Amino acid sequence: MTRAARLLTVTAPTNEALERATDELVAELEGLDDAAFARLPAVPDAARAARRSLCRTIAASTPADAARWLRRRDPRRVFTGGPADRASRVFLFSGVGDQYAGLGAGLYRCVPAFRSELDRCFDLLNDEHGLDLRPVLFPPDPPEHPAGAGLAALYDHRETARDIHRTVVAQPLMFSLQYALAHALAGLGAAPVALAGYSIGELAAACVAGVLPLGPALRLVTRRARLVEGLPPGAMLAVMAGHEQLGRYIGGEVSLAALNGPAQTVLSGPAGAIEQVARELAAHGLPCRRLATAHAFHSAMARPLTGPLEELLGTLPLRPPALALLSSVTGTWLRDDEATSPGYWAGQLSRTIRFADQVAEIWRLPRPLLVELGPGQALSRLALEHPDRPGEAVASVVQTLPGVFESRPEPELLLTALGQLWAAGARIDWRQVAAP
Repeated sequence: MTRAARLLTVTAPTNEALERATDELVAELEGLDDAAFARLPAVPDAARAARRSLCRTIAASTPADAARWLRRRDPRRVFTGGPADRASRVFLFSGVGDQYAGLGAGLYRCVPAFRSELDRCFDLLNDEHGLDLRPVLFPPDPPEHPAGAGLAALYDHRETARDIHRTVVAQPLMFSLQYALAHALAGLGAAPVALAGYSIGELAAACVAGVLPLGPALRLVTRRARLVEGLPPGAMLAVMAGHEQLGRYIGGEVSLAALNGPAQTVLSGPAGAIEQVARELAAHGLPCRRLATAHAFHSAMARPLTGPLEELLGTLPLRPPALALLSSVTGTWLRDDEATSPGYWAGQLSRTIRFADQVAEIWRLPRPLLVELGPGQALSRLALEHPDRPGEAVASVVQTLPGVFESRPEPELLLTALGQLWAAGARIDWRQVAAP
């Protein structure tokens, strides 16, 4: 997947032997220079990596980093599993807001399955909807010397970067990225047992679950985004308080947009009304912040779109999910009659996201392992803060894409994720991972 990153594994029949083998690997790594480290296999040999014993994994780009994290048994980078481990992998599909230009570029270069699925999405969007996302997601590098390159080139780059946050671009983009990554992970041997999505992420999860084929799903996503663009301006406010504390502010123009946790709520509505609520909350000492959005998603402002969306959905082939799928509307498992109802999907845009309830259901699964498909770990952090989280779920999060302020290369981060998934019982096809 990349010349620099290497996934190292240690296996042993007992805990004592695993610790000794880990210490031996640390000593070996401390004697390697970068050139020798780069000559190591990128991934473990498929036969040697068969899960018949305890195992430990570490992905790193230098021998010094690998040795340091292994010596500390750093749980953020070193993952340990047993031969009987079988985690319940739950794919989390995020909404928009954290996307950035270049997201997925490392995986696009190095993971053929991801590249082919993303190309499939982008070709459909371009051919059928006139939406070309490639130059928005993968723009040319900005000029290093703007004066020499000309101000027009710098202006064009900045304009392209702004496009990625427009609803008509951001929603199809995040749908496509997460759909492609979900299929790539499943093809590598880490298919999910359950799915959960946040806002537009629920549509991506539904498509992966088989509720809608890809073409009709993209038709819905693009139509939905264009309808939202036509709404009056709106705003959203994240509040560090439970919704029961905010009852006096909810109603009329202000809607309860999301229940993210016992003390994490999102309000939505016209910009003026939201600004007034923000001032009153600040006066009462309740922390809050405006979200980076031009529209009031999951609010009464979106209700006029229900009719047009339901009309479109009536022409699409809705099916019962083939995988367990959590509903953001009810917070529990989606029923077949809901999945096949145009009214359910049309109303989803204006109804409250019950993410905290979705998480409560996830934590009831046997050995849940959260696999976040969007950038960073926003949903996973919310899940780990949930009061229903079981005690053994301390390291139950797999990150697959870096956040905008993270510097880890995407191929290295994915190697880490695959090593963690393997340690948790996934049967990874390492031959595909090693493909150029």
